[in-house]
Order: sequence, then C-alpha cells, then structure tokens
Amino acid sequence: MTQYVTGMDLDKLEAFRSAIKESPVVLGLEARGIWEGHSGRSTIHIGPYEIGDERIDRETRHYTIPYGAWREVEETIGFEGPTDRAEPVEMALGAIAACLCNSIALNAPRHGINLEGLEINVRTDIDPSVLFEVKGPESHTSCMPKIVSEVKVKGDITDDQLETIKRLIHYSPVHGMIEYANKVESEVTRT
Repeated sequence: MTQYVTGMDLDKLEAFRSAIKESPVVLGLEARGIWEGHSGRSTIHIGPYEIGDERIDRETRHYTIPYGAWREVEETIGFEGPTDRAEPVEMALGAIAACLCNSIALNAPRHGINLEGLEINVRTDIDPSVLFEVKGPESHTSCMPKIVSEVKVKGDITDDQLETIKRLIHYSPVHGMIEYANKVESEVTRT
C-alpha cells in the first residue's frame, strides 16, 4: 500500500533518493534577463531546463517576471514614470524562503515529523552603495552583512524534531548558494 504524507508518496521519494545516491542527477537551470531600455528595469524569463541530457521546454513552464524597484526609490533616484516592481534582492529572499519550505517539507516526513503548518520569513538590510558604484564589489558583505531566516513550525513538534528541522535548513540549494562560497563565472560579449 502506498504511503502518502502531505501529498507525497514516501516510497517514490525513497526510491528517488536511492537512485540519485547511486547515479547523481544534474539539473540544468537557466534564466534570461532582458533590459527594457529604462535604467533599473528588466524582464526575466524562466522556462527550459535540463534533467541530465534531456532538455524540457513546455509552454506551461515559461514564466516572465518584471524586475525593478519600489516607487519611492525610483522617484528618489530620478526615474521617469516610477512604478512598483519586484526588486531582485527581494526575489532572492523569496527564493530562499521557497527553497527552505521545500527542503523542510520534503524531508520532515522521512524523519517522522508531522507538519501542520510552516511559515518562513527571510529578511536582510541592504546598503545599495555597491550597486551605484559608491563602494567596490569587495564591499558586498558589508553592504548586506546578514540574512536572517525565521522558521515557524505548526504542529505537535518535539525539541528533537525542531533540531532536525533546523538541520534541514542547510539542505536547501538556494540557502546553500548564499551560505557557502560558489564559483561564479561571467562572460561579456557583443551581439
């Protein structure tokens, strides 16, 4: 009999975990940004991805997200036609929160943790001096010295289970992208 917990087949989850332990899977992810011709505004497209050597490109996976800043900030720095848009650092914080939810919710059932609810708040303070070339790139860590994640768990959770959830945070890929050093390469070409 299949055991489902919070909408997930635990047998299939364990089979997947065993399969990637024996034969790791690589997911190829990408995002494409297009400058809109207005300082500080861009549109990001997310769509195709790869599982191993297979490229998946479905229309239902195409997402378009307009990025920019908040009306008050755009007015302060002199934008014509200020508007409210998703700000890139906020979206990165949102990605951390979403990935932490996934990391905890995917793994908690395997540890016998029955989640009744889960809320993640991620915040930071940011000094935009590097973005505006007032400070150099080496100042990134002083301009955003700390990112704080607050995990609120609802349910009959023991202290040991709370410690397990605290440990599961570190298995989030997005959290790991920010917490641990990653090699980042950039290439600039003409089109």
